[in-house]
Amino acid sequence: MKSFLDTVDVNILTSSEQIIYQYFKDHLNDIVYLSLSDICKELYVSNATVIRFCQKLGFKGFNELKFQLKNELNLTNKSVNAWDAIPHRTSILKDFIDNIDDKIIEQICSEIKNHKSIYIYGRNMSSLPAKYLQSMLNTMDIPCIYIDWIDFLSALSKSFPDNAVLFIFTNYGDKSIYEPIVKQCHERHVKIIWISSTDLDSSLLSSNDIYISTHEAKLETPPLLTKLTSFLLVQFIIEYLRHNIDKQEA
Repeated sequence: MKSFLDTVDVNILTSSEQIIYQYFKDHLNDIVYLSLSDICKELYVSNATVIRFCQKLGFKGFNELKFQLKNELNLTNKSVNAWDAIPHRTSILKDFIDNIDDKIIEQICSEIKNHKSIYIYGRNMSSLPAKYLQSMLNTMDIPCIYIDWIDFLSALSKSFPDNAVLFIFTNYGDKSIYEPIVKQCHERHVKIIWISSTDLDSSLLSSNDIYISTHEAKLETPPLLTKLTSFLLVQFIIEYLRHNIDKQEA
């Protein structure tokens, strides 16, 4: 049976990735039942190597690739109903968890704990995870200010306290909108923590910023970006903070 693997240009693959590719080809019917760790143990490669291979093929990670194989092998439920999209969304969330860098979460939490001035911006759909972060931080007695108006953020960027922390939740990170705000923030040594549904223009970032792309999938109808991964990321931050606060109080 043919699969999308037959269309891959093996010349773009590294020697390690070619080994993974051949293993996938030779074990096509088994891959859908294996975990990422199963494959890494079998091939003596790292998780990161397998994930990079999957991303080179156009997937978020191993779970989305496996979902595609399941579809091609007719192992998924083909009935047309509201639940059809759930397995795919779940695979993307699993890939996000596999790819998350613990050190970045730790760094974000360190910034939260070490700064008295914390601002959180998000509008439209991005306001949902932004408000959730603000609510949870306030509940943990970590004061922060939520901003949902871009003009107010623009005005405030000229008077932020030095060394403040600004979370920006955004779908697209439009350069024409954010560039003057970012410039003002960087001049005042404000650390920006970007949580963006899509890739940002690199010119918006300074070496001092923290940037996480949640790669949230676009829904066809209505034309919205899901915010599941952003909520998941916020939950990681909250759980890390809560765990460390509990340790300090013990």
